[in-house]
Amino acid sequence: MVPQPKPPQRPSTPENKARYTLAIAIAVIALLLLGGSAIWATNLLRGQPGQGSAATSTPSTSHSAAATPNVNPTGPISPLIFGTNMGLFNDHDQVLQSDQTRTLMQQLHIKIVRVPARNNITSDVFIQALQDIKQVGAVPLVVLNGVQSPDTMLSSDITTVKDVQSVFGDTTVYYEFGNEDDYHGVPVAQYTAGWNTVIPQLKKLSPHANFIGPVSWQYDEPYLISFLQNAKVQPDEISWHEYTCDLKWSNDTCLNNLDKWTTHISAARKAMATTIGKVLPIMITEWNYTASQSTQSNGQPIDDGKYNDEQFMTQWTTKALQTLADNRVFASMQYTVTDTALPMITYNQDITTQGTAFQTLYQKMFPSGS
Repeated sequence: MVPQPKPPQRPSTPENKARYTLAIAIAVIALLLLGGSAIWATNLLRGQPGQGSAATSTPSTSHSAAATPNVNPTGPISPLIFGTNMGLFNDHDQVLQSDQTRTLMQQLHIKIVRVPARNNITSDVFIQALQDIKQVGAVPLVVLNGVQSPDTMLSSDITTVKDVQSVFGDTTVYYEFGNEDDYHGVPVAQYTAGWNTVIPQLKKLSPHANFIGPVSWQYDEPYLISFLQNAKVQPDEISWHEYTCDLKWSNDTCLNNLDKWTTHISAARKAMATTIGKVLPIMITEWNYTASQSTQSNGQPIDDGKYNDEQFMTQWTTKALQTLADNRVFASMQYTVTDTALPMITYNQDITTQGTAFQTLYQKMFPSGS
């Protein structure tokens, strides 16, 4: 707020001096009785228009504090940290095929499901996946085609948005532009150019939706800053992925590396505050202890001494979710609920150790179930 000029003084005559003295006396009384109205009363007796105290004072300390981005947010924990990924590698996805799986997803209290709009999946199958997400009481985060498919990204993304609208209408849904494009060698300038081409048109098509970038495979501050500086449409949230170790690394290393998540989240908030003058909500849209696990020919994960160690999986998953909660991350998604080496629900319809830890911590954080 810019301070306004003080009211002009009248000529210094005896009559005016007496009136002025009387005005000051009344103003003092008014100050004691009415606080901030004193200046208004003084100006009124001077024959000037009434003005609030803000008109003649410098900005208050509280106003300055409110304008400073909060890089250490507090407040309620977001239930959207209890999210997961749906693989949807083909139309045989377990979530699509099993009522029991969807029932277990409800019991796990999954609140947001990240689902890819894959080119090998028909619109009918994709819409079924969206309907299943809606059935379990979750909201979707849809992975749009990014710049790795430059010839079709706009047309395919428009089709995807229309499919989502056919299920969720005008309710708030979330879209990520691309998936780990940086991992696949896409320069940030190319990614941002694609964002600037596609996202403005999708926002017109779906004004209630939130659009998220840059979806990095790991926290990459220079990539994030360049994206924020050059995005013509600011993202509603930012996102990246977090894993902590390789298969051969020790259990302790996997656990200790969770502390880096706090470092990354803090750094991202400071980078946003410096770059765009505000702090956007953060989404960690893939997380698990490793990205290196895979299913062997016998149908079992690689024996890394971790996935089948109940104590480790419980401790690691609990600390991961607690870290996200403590840092007030807006949303996060475990990788994955089914159909990979590290599911929360097995093909035999059992909740895994990681799924149990996920469920237990949700019930601890939200005992009322809200």
